Amino acid sequence: MNLMRSSYIRPLGVLLLALSAGVAPAGDINQLSSAGFDKEAYIAGARTSMVLRIGRVDCMAYALKNNSEVKIKRIQPRLREDDVRIARSVFEPSLSVEAALTDTTELSPNLIYGTNISLMRSGDLNAGVGGKLWTGTRYDLAVDTSRIKSSSPTQIINPAYGVEPQITLTQPLLRGAGITVNRAEIVITENNLQISTKNLQATVMDIITRTLVAYYDLYYARARYSIEADALERTRRLLTINQARHAKGLISSVNLLETETAVAERMKRVIAAEAAMKTAEDALKLVTNLVDDPALWNARVELLEEPVLGLQRIDLVQCLERAFDNRPDYQSMKIALINRDVQIQVARNGLLPTVDVIGSFGLNGLGDTYGAAADNANMDYKDWLVGVRVTVPWGRGDRARYDKSKWEKIQAILELKRLEQDIIFAVRNRVRDVDIQYRQTEAAMLAADMETKNYDAQQERYAVGQVNTHDILDYQNRLASARLDYVKAMIDYQIALIRLDQAEGVTLANNNITLENEHDP
Repeated sequence: MNLMRSSYIRPLGVLLLALSAGVAPAGDINQLSSAGFDKEAYIAGARTSMVLRIGRVDCMAYALKNNSEVKIKRIQPRLREDDVRIARSVFEPSLSVEAALTDTTELSPNLIYGTNISLMRSGDLNAGVGGKLWTGTRYDLAVDTSRIKSSSPTQIINPAYGVEPQITLTQPLLRGAGITVNRAEIVITENNLQISTKNLQATVMDIITRTLVAYYDLYYARARYSIEADALERTRRLLTINQARHAKGLISSVNLLETETAVAERMKRVIAAEAAMKTAEDALKLVTNLVDDPALWNARVELLEEPVLGLQRIDLVQCLERAFDNRPDYQSMKIALINRDVQIQVARNGLLPTVDVIGSFGLNGLGDTYGAAADNANMDYKDWLVGVRVTVPWGRGDRARYDKSKWEKIQAILELKRLEQDIIFAVRNRVRDVDIQYRQTEAAMLAADMETKNYDAQQERYAVGQVNTHDILDYQNRLASARLDYVKAMIDYQIALIRLDQAEGVTLANNNITLENEHDP
């Protein structure tokens, strides 16, 4: 078995994982809710003998397809997008319309009416647009219209129509003033959207890492089975030779019994290796979601790619720099720290008293028709108002919120520093593992070559009677162990590289995987 040949790479380009806004449309949700376990399909799959030949890229694609962890994480960016829209809606204008019809009939004590009954009917239609600006300024643009008809002889215009346009502005000077405070919720929700995307990246990285580890675990299990089967075959050939020698009286029955025992022990090792191979195959099917496919759940898996031993120059400083540039958990924590700063600014502003300047300006138009009332709504008939509203906080809740926000930032900084320390030591350990496993692989490869040559030489000596049965069996065991050690070292080296990629946060980039937002152009 040649483990040094070049890997077979599937002609598959970039794996794209869409951050779907709708994880499942309404129709799909209904389909999912009605979907169930089809036992007949799985039983049919058990009747077939299928071989599934897959490589690394295929396994990663299977792992990301219909993965429940990814589905859950994909929902989070959509939720955070809605949070951003909700936060921005505070600054969206609102339209208000109010209509009322009032009819009043009452006794009147005023003799001017000429009767003791007063009749009045009025209709009001008021419309306006109001909203809030980033500076905290509140604006209200309104037009009030009215129609009043009365039985009073003193009402000169009857019915009387009124049109009153008015604008009112309220500008906070202390509490609630400024772009930073008023846009705080938008900034926080936008940052939370970035954090949710980083969390998705971390989840996908973990899935890819587990998939590749499972892939190489299966490769090792299959190689172990092959090595154990080869060792069994060598022992059986030796048994055939010793049976012939025993029949000729050249060896004792003890030597024959020792060879038969060795064959039995080798059979046990082959069975154990087969069981481990099936377990590793099931583990790969589980992480790649093949167990969810009735046609593939029972298929025999064949791996297309073999590990390639190639020296990679690993520089600790560069690895650390990549980790701090790419680790999604570190980037998420830094973004969360920005949110803490924003929350502190908002809480600090909340300590101030409320001082609002209020100003309004309006025109009053009155006439016997709405048109005449609108014409009279000019600068000759106006009203205006300027005032100040002051509110001073009485309790200590605002101070507690401010103190809490500062402590939360201190806590976040300590957590960030702890994560930085963890990243440094984790990357350092992964770099060490790569270096050690590479040297282990080189040493194991040399040992396997030497044991192969030694076994060939000892076979020649055994043929001429210079080596006894016990010794040749020992040489067979040493050869099998050396070959298995080499495969194990090779796989451990590949897994060390995979885990280094995860520690650096470059798993997706190194495997040509792009998380694509379907809303991006």
